[in-house]
Amino acid sequence: MTAKRTAATAPVLRRISAEAVLQAMVSAGELTAGDLIAATGLSRPTVHSVCDELIGLGWVLETGGAASPAATGTQPGGRPSRRYTLNACAAFVVGIDLGATKVSCCLADLRGRIIVETTRPWRDEHVGALERVQIARRIMQELLDQAGLDAGQVLAAGMAIPAPVTDDGHAVALESYLPGMAALDLRTALQPDFQWPLLVDNDANLAVLAERWCGAAQGVDNVVVLLAGERLGAGICLGGRLIRGGGAAGEMRFLELVEGVGNTDAIGGMCRELGAIAAAEILAGDRPVAAGESVLVELAGRRPEDVTAEMVVEAARRGDPAAVEVVAVVMDRTARAAAVVSTLLDPELLVLAGGPAGAGDVLLPVFEQQLGQLNSARPRLAASTLGDHSALVGAVRTALDHAFESLLG
Repeated sequence: MTAKRTAATAPVLRRISAEAVLQAMVSAGELTAGDLIAATGLSRPTVHSVCDELIGLGWVLETGGAASPAATGTQPGGRPSRRYTLNACAAFVVGIDLGATKVSCCLADLRGRIIVETTRPWRDEHVGALERVQIARRIMQELLDQAGLDAGQVLAAGMAIPAPVTDDGHAVALESYLPGMAALDLRTALQPDFQWPLLVDNDANLAVLAERWCGAAQGVDNVVVLLAGERLGAGICLGGRLIRGGGAAGEMRFLELVEGVGNTDAIGGMCRELGAIAAAEILAGDRPVAAGESVLVELAGRRPEDVTAEMVVEAARRGDPAAVEVVAVVMDRTARAAAVVSTLLDPELLVLAGGPAGAGDVLLPVFEQQLGQLNSARPRLAASTLGDHSALVGAVRTALDHAFESLLG
């Protein structure tokens, strides 16, 4: 290798080494050089050199030697191993979930721990894209003020949207669904207020990153996350790699061709809509109640228009017949969609995410039973452990990855 080529590649290798060390530290406490060597495959001199550089930048702290030779691997009287830990508050990243019905924003430290966040519903489902991003920018300034941080302490931002995203930063979204979204260059959505690098991706793609990082799919290389809030979408990871295709690999518009499904309506929206219809029928006397008051009607305060998906799930949990029926109908459609995905992709694990919060104990048994009746492909099933935060956490994860990759650049 020539001196010129060595000089050209050394900074790249330095960045790769630094990123590997930081990634190893994200989910760990104190680590010795030996721990980092095992986690990264780097040599001991490289580990110490990288850690020294990261200490100088304030990203890593040296915490001193261990208390005992057994813990450090040193002989009595010998020099204790150096121990390192991530300085999680050295900088911060932003996560934004620009959802169909609400926006969620957060600030997270370098371990990905959310320190402040907020969620707000849109004033209506047809809010234009420009207003959506303006609201997100205002919320981010409020969160910075709340946390007592300056915008310069943020290294990167991740944003989830409920549509495919092209390489040039545009959403592939119908005007009737996300008005004005396709016309925006989403990479500049936070400007002029913030100049952070902004990584934008489909919400289902980010959800599968989150579930593999700290959710129900940790350690699983072949997994599909079925995002089932307002519209069905799939985050696909096969062989440990996120499958994007041309950007729309997880889109499920093919469900229009599937008998018994017909569209991409998902668990959250359908439970709310069918639950409201059922509550109205009960109040009108068109649906008899066996004994006493309907739990669903009671939870909604006798106002069908106030029914939420969470109310339907809670009513079903308490055995309300109307709510149980709604859950059965919704999960039958969801199982049909999942059967197609499972047959095509053969994942080891299928994670149900993005639906009503805390609904796994009610939905999963029905889902498993109905999927088993439809398909011989039987992936292991799990409910998301991140609730409705999977896309937001995925946005944080992609912002962290960018921050680590660009460090020392």
